[in-house]
Amino acid sequence: MRIFVAAAVIALAGCPAVQPPQPTTPGPVSPEPVPPEPPVPPEPLSITWARVETTHDLPPAPPPDGTWRIHMIDVGTGLAILVQGADFALLFDAGSNDPGEKPLRVVAYLSAALGPSGDEQCTTSGAPTGTRRTIDHVILSHPHLDHASALDLVLHCYDVRHVWDAGAVNDAVFYRDFLTAVSEEPGVTYHTAAPPPDDRTIHVKGFGVTMPPAVGWQMFSEGDEMALGAAARFTLLHAEGKRHADPNRNSIVVAVDLGGVRLLLTGDAESGARADPSAALGDVEAHVVSQFPALVDADILQVGHHGSKTSSRRAFLDAVSPRLALISAGPRRYKGTRLPDAEVLAALAAVGATVLRTDERDETCRGCDSWLVTIAPAP
Repeated sequence: MRIFVAAAVIALAGCPAVQPPQPTTPGPVSPEPVPPEPPVPPEPLSITWARVETTHDLPPAPPPDGTWRIHMIDVGTGLAILVQGADFALLFDAGSNDPGEKPLRVVAYLSAALGPSGDEQCTTSGAPTGTRRTIDHVILSHPHLDHASALDLVLHCYDVRHVWDAGAVNDAVFYRDFLTAVSEEPGVTYHTAAPPPDDRTIHVKGFGVTMPPAVGWQMFSEGDEMALGAAARFTLLHAEGKRHADPNRNSIVVAVDLGGVRLLLTGDAESGARADPSAALGDVEAHVVSQFPALVDADILQVGHHGSKTSSRRAFLDAVSPRLALISAGPRRYKGTRLPDAEVLAALAAVGATVLRTDERDETCRGCDSWLVTIAPAP
């Protein structure tokens, strides 16, 4: 900062007569300026993680204030991420492509993490829980079975306040079941990137699902923010309601801020066809990097499309610079390919990310590779 000093210039014109001193009236004394309080530095946070082999490994109580948990639930070939604070719960996807995978496994995990909720359909014993609990936000990244197969049961078992969906229709039974569950959730607000039709009816698989007046319906856009709880919020970085031949292009991308830590949820966001990570950015990955360069910079990354070479271009990973990478994958092959791809794992290692995977022990046990990531004040 430059400081300018003003100098007084006195012009002398001969010798002026000497003037007697004039009385002066003292004026008010200006108080000394008070320096502003220095900003309080944010409390340092630590990120730790642990494998969850069974629901008995989960903490029995919610996280305390100032602490957050990220659960990557082992659903086999699919994705389910639970973000939990002391005052909120957010579920990002809940589905599997494995024929033997039952939606009740997700609900059983939620029951252990959040508390049991719902009727006899919501428990392994078949007995009603006697209570209903709340999930504040359910986000369906895009309408594919491996991201949505358990969501209708989740909506049946829990009181859900907000549902987020691209709104691009996939003409499939599972998507119709999901929408029907939304329509039957009293008091929920349904958020879509596509504008609501005038008759509030969505036609799927030969059946019309009408959202009743009790269901609010709002359109959202990229850049919209939503408060989650104390020191927590999320920002929508990609929202595409126009129907595409491949619903992966509709993937909702969300930056979740938890205190001073950021989690980037990408669903199946891609850069294009399968290619080495050194290939050029494209599609959704290129869009979020160009439009939200600061917000894609994240500590924790949910790796796009289960670690496929359709995603995770090196330029994208450089922009994100994750410390921790979450890959949810399973035994079923995608078009003949078992994910994650080795090239993507190498690219993640090259940017210094520690990788957590749900498929490491699929040959010996199923559902035993969930991961719990804890964000807490540093010791």
